[in-house]
Amino acid sequence: MRIFCIGIGGIGLSALACYYKHEGHEVTGSDKADSPLIAMLRKEGISVSIGEEKDVITDDITMVVYTIAIADSNSQFIRAKELGIICKTYPEALGEITKEKKTIAICGTHGKTTTTAMMYYALKACGINPTVIIGSLLSGTGTNFIAGDSDYMVVEACEYKRSFLNLHPTHVLVTNIDEDHLDYYKDIHDIHDAFQSFAHNVPLDGYLVTHTNVSLETNGKKLDADCVDKKDIELSVLGEHNKTNAQLVIALCQELGLPDKKVRDGLKAFKGTWRRLEYKGTTNHGVKVFDDYGHHPKELEATISALRTQYKKGEYTLHVFFQPHLYSRTKMFLSDFAKVLADVDMVYVMPIYASREKEDVTISSNMLVQEIQNLGGHAELCVKEEMSHTIESITDQKSIVLNIGAGDAYLELDKVSYV
Repeated sequence: MRIFCIGIGGIGLSALACYYKHEGHEVTGSDKADSPLIAMLRKEGISVSIGEEKDVITDDITMVVYTIAIADSNSQFIRAKELGIICKTYPEALGEITKEKKTIAICGTHGKTTTTAMMYYALKACGINPTVIIGSLLSGTGTNFIAGDSDYMVVEACEYKRSFLNLHPTHVLVTNIDEDHLDYYKDIHDIHDAFQSFAHNVPLDGYLVTHTNVSLETNGKKLDADCVDKKDIELSVLGEHNKTNAQLVIALCQELGLPDKKVRDGLKAFKGTWRRLEYKGTTNHGVKVFDDYGHHPKELEATISALRTQYKKGEYTLHVFFQPHLYSRTKMFLSDFAKVLADVDMVYVMPIYASREKEDVTISSNMLVQEIQNLGGHAELCVKEEMSHTIESITDQKSIVLNIGAGDAYLELDKVSYV
């Protein structure tokens, strides 16, 4: 097959493209801009064009797979339809693959990427090599796709626009259910209904693994991960929230009859993923720099709390660079973001990363700065192009820097000089 991927630089679609390439298909694609993920794809021998040039869609293409983030006006998408080429969304295409495997799907508003990676490490430690599609790059491998040789598949299942309902899971792990993607969902009840629909996709002989505070019903067997004692979990990644994620993995592995010691050894061997409290390096002034993808108030709170377990408040000064993601999310959670960030020693707020949204003049980064200051916090506006210079101007060795957000500001961290 000849497969063309529109939006191939997305974290999910790029992994799927690698899967197709591994299966022997000819894979090409396009995206709006270059990125580290596109560089990775090119190293894998996948040709990627930048822009919407429609002539790259030719009648010998078997299938077009596209990200749900593209607009209906995308010229390549229109051209594919005109030529009668089979077109599938990324979730639809991924769903077809999950039919062929014993699929462990990890979903939740927060923590699904890390939990997906943890599940891979646990299975691998038990001698099971699953196929993996994950929403980040695994530490040590530098890839978001693992070609397995077992009948197991581990996938990150995204709830945005009910994408995960396209999947055919054998087992489902639910990290949590919280308010997010309110540019699509009406409210928390609408979000819960989506997760409930996904839980019903679990077959009679499958497992739904959740925590006590997650209220879902299923056709399969339900496991309460809180029965796993957190005190007995040893991890190499920071944060109490990661122990909560690990509970889900251990609970399922126990029911699958896998050796508990090997499962826990695998979890301890897990060193994290790209942009999940990732240590970037130490500056010439001895300042440690971390990067994280968090873009929801609870994610910021968990990440900051995890850092504070090792770098205590009062002993270390925490500088946070925050790039808000989406106008709608910033507006909805303005006060919640402010409450979390007001407790940080110094906050630099960048302009809102619009992503798929049109500009909304009723919300701005300056409003967030004002909210933080009103709560007694220290905050100022910052453009991303100044971030590397500002970081290098911090000279106190007892300082920690955290860049956090789902936008593109993280690219500026590569301009910082590390020792």
